[in-house]
Amino acid sequence: MKQLILLLIVVGILPQLLSQNTSKKVNTKYFRPTITSLFFEPRNANEQVLLKKFKEIELNTKFDNHKIDFPYLSKVTSNDPQKSQKINDYLLNASNPIMAKWWNRDVDGNFNFLYVSERGLYTSTDADAMISRSSNTNRIEMLGEQLIDKSYILLYEISEFYTMEEYYNRIDEQNRKKTNYTPVKRTDEGFIANYNVYAYKINFGDSVSSNFYSDYWVDKNSYDINKVEKWKSATFPVSYVTSASGNVRSTQPKDPKSAVYLSKKKKTSNELIEDMPVTIQTNAIFDLSRKIEDFRLKVTVFKTYPVKAKLGTKEGLYIDQRFYVYEIEQKKNGDQKTNRMGVVRAKKIIDNKKIATGESKPSEFQQVNGKELYEGMFMESKEDYGLIVGIGVNSASNKSLGGFFIGADYRISKYMNIPGLHLGIDISINSMKDVNLGNIETDKLILSTTGDVFSGSTSAISINLSKDYYLSKHGNYYIKPTIGFGYYSYSFTKKDDLDISDDSKKDYSWSSLYFPFSMGIGWNIFPSACLEFRPGIFIRNAAKTGNNETLIQNSSSITPGWGFDSIDKNGVGVFSVLNLKIRF
Repeated sequence: MKQLILLLIVVGILPQLLSQNTSKKVNTKYFRPTITSLFFEPRNANEQVLLKKFKEIELNTKFDNHKIDFPYLSKVTSNDPQKSQKINDYLLNASNPIMAKWWNRDVDGNFNFLYVSERGLYTSTDADAMISRSSNTNRIEMLGEQLIDKSYILLYEISEFYTMEEYYNRIDEQNRKKTNYTPVKRTDEGFIANYNVYAYKINFGDSVSSNFYSDYWVDKNSYDINKVEKWKSATFPVSYVTSASGNVRSTQPKDPKSAVYLSKKKKTSNELIEDMPVTIQTNAIFDLSRKIEDFRLKVTVFKTYPVKAKLGTKEGLYIDQRFYVYEIEQKKNGDQKTNRMGVVRAKKIIDNKKIATGESKPSEFQQVNGKELYEGMFMESKEDYGLIVGIGVNSASNKSLGGFFIGADYRISKYMNIPGLHLGIDISINSMKDVNLGNIETDKLILSTTGDVFSGSTSAISINLSKDYYLSKHGNYYIKPTIGFGYYSYSFTKKDDLDISDDSKKDYSWSSLYFPFSMGIGWNIFPSACLEFRPGIFIRNAAKTGNNETLIQNSSSITPGWGFDSIDKNGVGVFSVLNLKIRF
């Protein structure tokens, strides 16, 4: 009977235990990954210069740069059918010196915990420091061992490397297939590199760790020559995670008299090539951070309104870096799931490049979307490209500056260290049908009389500088003052239903400069989308023909709204843009 009761208890409890052990938990701890950068063998002298410089540059501060002295991957081409296997064998061999560095292996083959402890100490947070002080075990050393399982290898391949001259040749080759072929203008010199980066992870889980200690561990107190010899052929499992591709270019004007060289010296070929590795690495890390969970920053909300969290320069935090803020919900089956409650962007960043003591200051974040946030919520970085594309309509007192609207903003706050700063371009396009221009002439020609009607189009393009200011605590509404500098034009294609001849195109192409000033009012509907209404004023100059001739207007018999009545004068007007913006 006792055995039966015991069996029933085990049967009743076992499913619950299994359910608890297999339940999915949200990983809220950021373990600082280490990265070892390795490379395909260079194929020529230019690639040799690039990779030599690549080995010297520093890594993003949110990673530990785990450099090792290891040869290039050789005898592998892009279309090699055994490429994946050769990469895997190469990285297996690299896992040995990577692990040797982790365990501070000396010339005699002895291991120690010095490097592991240093990495754990630097990576530790205030919470780790406070827990360690109240613990009987060395929790910082334990943290260091956990970091070993966050070891990544990034293998870079320069898949193609060519000069700007070769680039121009390729464009000409494509264009020769078209009618009215015109050779491309060869204005720049320099280089273009296409690259691939393959991300692999070294597995140092419990079973691998156990085998390491039993098969290879030796120190000055337990020296074993057999284990030292065995280490020579030791490898550790590596697994493919993901990859990224891209291209970078490093160029300068060919003309030695270019205005660019008034402020800086013309670069040599090697100097142009040496500018490329930083961009390749930055772009590769950014793309991989969107794909690899271990590369995302994670932290809990320390304070709210203003939102604060204990991240900083040590984690590579930058101005306007985007984070999602989650509430963690416990499901009935024991699993956890995240519910997004808001979006925040880094606003004031603390320099925390020091050992955590439990009293470090937090960085400040601006909430830009969502609901009420509370202390203890989970924050996770969600990298975006900083590009915002808008589409809508532009209504202007002068229709030549209005019509269909498309715009793009690029966030430059990261480089200028000013939150919410954007550099943008606005384009408006409109069409004209049977409009009367009145009497318009130049010193040489009569272009239009009262009875003439014209058809054509107008366009306006401006470069703008803008900055976001958030009005509400939750960041769902903002204002955005914008200043700009632009160019607008009239292009007439028909006069009295007759096509304007090619000889007269410049006479009937009028253009001028304008300066827009506006105040956008926006509603963040989603983290990736907002609706914005932007009223403003513009100042414009008098228009001139494509031949740079001044226009003279002396008639009131015109179609209103297109600015023909004052086209020969400076003027002021109003406009308003309504557009939907999508963030990337």
